[in-house]
Amino acid sequence: MCQINRQKVLAVSMMSLLGISGLIGCSAQKDLTTERENKGQGAAKDITITYVGSQNWLNKGSKIDSELNEAFTRETGIKVNMQVVPDDQYANILKMKLASGEAPDIFMVRAGAGAQKFLPDKYFADLSNEKWVSRYVPYAKAGSTINGKVMGFMTWSVDGWGILYNTKMFEKYNLTAPKTFDEFTKTLDTLKANNITPVYEAGKESWHWGIWLSQMGPIAAKSNPGLYEKLNSNQIKFADVKEFETFLTQLKKMYDKGYFGKNPISHTWDSSYEAMGNEQAATFLSYTSYQNEVAEKFADSKATDWRMFPIPMAGNNIFSHSAGGNMRVAYKDSKNLESVKAFFDFLARPDNLKKYYDARPDIQPAPSFIDVPAKPTMSGKTLLENAPGGDGMDMEYGVLYWDNTTVGKYIQDMMLGGLTPRQVLESIDKDRAKLFNASAK
Repeated sequence: MCQINRQKVLAVSMMSLLGISGLIGCSAQKDLTTERENKGQGAAKDITITYVGSQNWLNKGSKIDSELNEAFTRETGIKVNMQVVPDDQYANILKMKLASGEAPDIFMVRAGAGAQKFLPDKYFADLSNEKWVSRYVPYAKAGSTINGKVMGFMTWSVDGWGILYNTKMFEKYNLTAPKTFDEFTKTLDTLKANNITPVYEAGKESWHWGIWLSQMGPIAAKSNPGLYEKLNSNQIKFADVKEFETFLTQLKKMYDKGYFGKNPISHTWDSSYEAMGNEQAATFLSYTSYQNEVAEKFADSKATDWRMFPIPMAGNNIFSHSAGGNMRVAYKDSKNLESVKAFFDFLARPDNLKKYYDARPDIQPAPSFIDVPAKPTMSGKTLLENAPGGDGMDMEYGVLYWDNTTVGKYIQDMMLGGLTPRQVLESIDKDRAKLFNASAK
């Protein structure tokens, strides 16, 4: 998907023009579940499948994952032991579980290139022949396909990150969506002069700093043809790409000028809702459905009317997006593999998909399945409109061995004066060199 005209493909997904239907009967799915449940596995009541995911990926804003787990158990007798791990610990804990031979039956990973660090050929089951694969929208199938095999069950949404802004506040000060870094800083100066935090930053969350740099991949690729392929084959280093150093230099300037407010390193993601909902801050780097979450928590904010523009730094005018978010993976050598597949069949039923997406408005803009209506947000629509450079996949999903948390820690250190922009990039390169060397053994 990286090398085709994604502007049209992404617009189709996000504007719900996927006019395809393909509902399958619930009864057929139930029959398949029952068949698998009893296929060489003994009584279903004696089966427990383990399921591990990151904190921000499960039961977000509701208890829908737990509710569906319980419904599956009531219907089949198969128990689901879901374990939720803190976001900043998840990758390391999952790697340890896999390496120690204690792999869970189901675990969650990023779609696209981000899945590679968990050794899919060694640990991921091939799901290509599952019936629900035929109901994937194109991005979901592409994002869950690794080495020609569908290896993930995805119920996410293709999404991306941009600068969400409070339109009411911008109108009050006669501001418009900036297109360049100079325009951006003038906008931020106006907001700061009026005692408004120009950009809320969840600075305590290292992964959020990593998101900033991840979005610069597509604009860098435009100036460096084949950039992702070269990064993924270790032919080029991050420190060799001038756009990355330019961006980090500008980001540090924003921090030093106070555009992120007072002590942004102490700010959390959870407190962003209040900062934006109560008009303490005017903008925030978020995904396109975040405004719905603010609106739910702060009804008077009129957050559903807010708009979005690409990060106007290092010459960027591109909407960078995911490969479809996160996906569930079945452990290749699980003794409960048939029960895991039955669980995926259950979750893929239209009635259960409806329950899931109804409870997760944050991932409704472009759902993974053709039989779920998309509900694009105002920020998603305007982000596309404000991106004359088109769109491209961000580095989190397109570059091997990218880790937002690790990258973000280096950026945190830069903000506090411990590293220069170039040293941040060199640190990323050193980490990746170790992983490339390890994979070659």
